[in-house]
Order: sequence, then C-alpha cells, then structure tokens
Amino acid sequence: MSQNNINEGTEWIFCKDIKGKCSGLNPKSKVLEKTPKTIIVHGKEIKGWMVKIVQEKGEGHLNLDLSRQSDE
Repeated sequence: MSQNNINEGTEWIFCKDIKGKCSGLNPKSKVLEKTPKTIIVHGKEIKGWMVKIVQEKGEGHLNLDLSRQSDE
C-alpha cells in the first residue's frame, strides 16, 4: 500500500515487520518517519509499519491489490 504525500519526492508505504526490518523496502531507502500499523488483508491481521521514504526516481512498490497471490 502506498500513499502519495503532499511533500514532493516522498511516499508513504506499508511494509511487514520481519525480524525487525521492513520487508520489501530497499535497504538504501532513506526513512523519514516510521509508525506501527496493523492492517487486515483477506481476513488476516498483518503487523507492520507505515514508512515515509524519500521516493527515488524509477522506484516502485508492490500494490496490496497484488498481494492476493501471496500466502503470507
């Protein structure tokens, strides 16, 4: 899940917490803010973080609509 931010060049994304790290987040991404978040996806509770990052040119993130194919 991503959300455009009013600050140009930044983006909010949701990432799962796996062993204290955000899954799917580029290790080189600059994290500006991090807030704990729990969401429900297909009836399952998923714990993770809403993370505000500096959006790099050409960088993209997986939309949660595509996560149905995942069995996590």
